[in-house]
Amino acid sequence: MALGRMEQKDWYKVLGAKPSDSPAELKRKYQKLALLYHPDKQAASAAAVEAEERTRRFQEIHQAWKVLGNEETKQEYDLQQRVPVKNLGDGKKTCITIYL
Repeated sequence: MALGRMEQKDWYKVLGAKPSDSPAELKRKYQKLALLYHPDKQAASAAAVEAEERTRRFQEIHQAWKVLGNEETKQEYDLQQRVPVKNLGDGKKTCITIYL
């Protein structure tokens, strides 16, 4: 058994979703955000910093969908969310993940 510490993103928040949302609702929210932030949909006149931020946001949205769009990984993520979050004193909350 290995213990690993990692800062956990709230993938539901990234998609603007709730854990109780249906798979179809999660997909709809993902598609809406993916179209909005897709690198190919950016204006050619957009500043480099803005384009980079939108690309980063698109990657984050895609990662959220990779986790929540698959029933198996969604269940695993939901279980991990139930693990108590510890504050290590530096102001950051850290989730402790246990691998069996």
